[in-house]
Amino acid sequence: MSAVAPHPEAGAFRAARSPFLWLLEREIVRFLKLWRFALVGQVLSALLFVLVFGIALAGRIDAVGGVPYKRFILPGLVVQAVFTVGFVNGTTSLFEARHDGYINAVLASPLRWWEINLALVVGSIVREVIVGAGVLALAGPFVGLGFSRPLVAVGALVALLVTGAQVGVLAGAYARSLDDIYSIESLAVLPLGFLSGIFYSVDRLPGVWRTLTHLDPLFYFVEAARIGVLGTGDISAGVALAVAGGIAAALTAWSLLVFRSASTLKP
Repeated sequence: MSAVAPHPEAGAFRAARSPFLWLLEREIVRFLKLWRFALVGQVLSALLFVLVFGIALAGRIDAVGGVPYKRFILPGLVVQAVFTVGFVNGTTSLFEARHDGYINAVLASPLRWWEINLALVVGSIVREVIVGAGVLALAGPFVGLGFSRPLVAVGALVALLVTGAQVGVLAGAYARSLDDIYSIESLAVLPLGFLSGIFYSVDRLPGVWRTLTHLDPLFYFVEAARIGVLGTGDISAGVALAVAGGIAAALTAWSLLVFRSASTLKP
């Protein structure tokens, strides 16, 4: 009886896409399925502030530093919209993954710990960019958008995108309930935005309030964005970019430590 010839070796298995790209695709598809809320709703919220404060009330509010009020507030409103979107995306994605136990499968996958963090952060950044671009595209024609210092604007944008995404990821890692997420948004994210100088110049504030504004981390992102668009701000571009970049780097380091240990991520 003749021996059966062995089946030719098919070769090593190769995935169609890397695990990192699969996770990144999931993160993007997750918010695209909810595009009415995740994208359109966020853009319209920022646009309403531009329309109400910048256009409807423009005749009753003096120009700030020679800049029309509607142009003055736009950079800060974009910062607030992008930061809020980054927070919401990171918290909902990671909290749901932990709550549903899905994070266990991700942690057990061939993905490295830093790849998991990177996929979540990049997914948030994609959403932030879409919302920020939407606000600028719709509000720009009303306010006469332009960039006086493009390099400063790019630096501010990069720091803002990373910061918003990492804040969301960290909040999603530590939150133990939806109440925790809502509390952080109501007691930290929104107040930090409204007290960051979006609607006013810090130079017009009395001493105590000026000091409190300088302690607000978002103030430096607003100032950096405003300098990039208008060319001037209440502080120098170097200080604004240095603080904003330092915050982004510190949050990234913290987030990477959380993902490296992974103990906080488990349900």
